[in-house]
Amino acid sequence: MSLITPDSFLRLPANANGDKAPITIFFITGNPGLIGYYHTFLSLLSDRLGLDGGSSFQVFGHSLAGFELSKEQEGRKEKAVGEGEEKGHYYNLEEQISYVQRKLGSFITNHYEQNQQNHDGEVPKVILIGHSVGTYIAMEVLRRHRERQRQHATTITTPSNNTTAAEFDIIGGVMLFPTVVDIAKSPAGQRLSKLLSLIPGLAVIASLFARVLSALLPGGLLRLVVAAFMSLSSSLESPDRVVVDTTCGFLGSRGVRQALHLGADEMQTITSDKWSDDIWGMSDVEEPLAKLFFYFGRNDHWVAERTRDEIIAVRGKDSDNEIGKGNGPTMVVCEDGLPHAFCLSEFFYTSFW
Repeated sequence: MSLITPDSFLRLPANANGDKAPITIFFITGNPGLIGYYHTFLSLLSDRLGLDGGSSFQVFGHSLAGFELSKEQEGRKEKAVGEGEEKGHYYNLEEQISYVQRKLGSFITNHYEQNQQNHDGEVPKVILIGHSVGTYIAMEVLRRHRERQRQHATTITTPSNNTTAAEFDIIGGVMLFPTVVDIAKSPAGQRLSKLLSLIPGLAVIASLFARVLSALLPGGLLRLVVAAFMSLSSSLESPDRVVVDTTCGFLGSRGVRQALHLGADEMQTITSDKWSDDIWGMSDVEEPLAKLFFYFGRNDHWVAERTRDEIIAVRGKDSDNEIGKGNGPTMVVCEDGLPHAFCLSEFFYTSFW
């Protein structure tokens, strides 16, 4: 079963009500945080996992806060920050992390409660997949989840405690083109930081221009302009219809300002390595560690070459230094020319898959 909207992606296995609880693959977008850019990727991923044949996986993803395109969500019931949230609020990185935590928790809880009688009390399992800044969010979600698990372990609970329905294990993470350390040192990060310092009102100006362009051009003409621009600025000879539609919706929404607001906060927040060895999966502890896989790009404009090499040397599985001890996550550098924005790449869909 599939449920795909401009703001979400859900693919359930054919035997969703089977005896064994499916592993949830929870996808976290990059910035701009529109899940529509990843619909094709997630559909292909679901096909490869064999969901139509009754696979034991289910795939779920949602746009980040402030990027929703659905009209009915303008006054959405679920608040990303709190009941006192202002309509014109723009979300920083910390708020996005909290938003993603709630999305994951509510999805697991709802699915678990609906199928609890079939899963025989089995604890749901989750694999996080993040792209770009979504990898930083994924690492933070993992860290906070583990801290919450430790706190729960010290609390006596009874079988009647309803909080058990919300419990789950994060067993792994896949980090695609990860921007987890020193994003401001990357080529694109340096350019954005400089622009933001030279033009303090950049987010407002860019958002206003995008909205005016979207309002003045008829829908069909706007689509042609967007498709032409994407063809000129990338390897896309004929951009996917979903990608073009998502971009057109993005230009006419508050998402342009949200993207720059979030980007500015990323430059200030994503600096040095903030996570302990156990979050990286490097500690020799009794509790099971989440298995992590990092997929870096070559000449990635959002990840400095030196930053990437330092992460691999210190945290990678094959590291021989005293810090890494060779038992960290698997880390791979792409040599196939995939761009950072792989979800828009024609090469990715025609060759990689």
